[in-house]
Amino acid sequence: MALEVLIAGTPSDRPPLLFVHGSFCGAWIWAEHFLPFFAEAGWECHAVSLRGHGGSEGRERLDSFSLGDYVADVMEVIRACARPPVLIGHSLGGMVAQRAACKISVAGLALLASVGPGGLGSAFTYMSLRHPDLLWQLGRLQVSGPEGVDYDIIRRKLFSENFPAELAWRYVPHFQRESQAAANELMLPQWFNLMPRPAIPALVVGGNRDAFIPYGDLALSATYWGAEMVVLDDVPHVMMLDTTWEKPANCLLSWLNKLG
Repeated sequence: MALEVLIAGTPSDRPPLLFVHGSFCGAWIWAEHFLPFFAEAGWECHAVSLRGHGGSEGRERLDSFSLGDYVADVMEVIRACARPPVLIGHSLGGMVAQRAACKISVAGLALLASVGPGGLGSAFTYMSLRHPDLLWQLGRLQVSGPEGVDYDIIRRKLFSENFPAELAWRYVPHFQRESQAAANELMLPQWFNLMPRPAIPALVVGGNRDAFIPYGDLALSATYWGAEMVVLDDVPHVMMLDTTWEKPANCLLSWLNKLG
């Protein structure tokens, strides 16, 4: 399976960074801000589009792909790196990164607004009670594709209040459906797939405006991985595209610099 991998920066003595995207998108979501930011800070950066996403092969077979397939994609890119990378996963990509870290050597793990070890069940309940309009729109995106979604609701729920509407519309053509098989798997607890847990440096980052991942899931991830946990003010779920992107980027950079 040919995978799209975006690369920025140059190799150094430090481990490379491998960014793993979440549902409904591809590697492009990191290219707007995070890849140039970390490349300028001296880090070699890679961002993979999981099979069926972005410019990778398999779009016509998307619904057949499992989380295990996505983990295999990440492991393939890891093996192509000159040294074990730091895995950085967002949302669904955070769970993929966690599972990959349990199967292959990595230098560290950073989880940004990530699905926790308990799966998406608690996030589903959280959205049902607090943000039912967002849950409905995400369901429409999964069933009908980007054409059937009210992007004003998506913008207000997944981005900051002041996120420009015209900027949101610029990103619309890049969004897509997610694998139904992978989405179904995410509803189940993932404990079995995260054993044995390696002892690696870990960071959990969330935002207090996240309408998708509840605080409890962040805390569960941090407890499981023995990770440093940071919850940033005014930061929403799609933190790498938002106008507040520098907050999580600087938080992540500070942690990375401590790794050496």
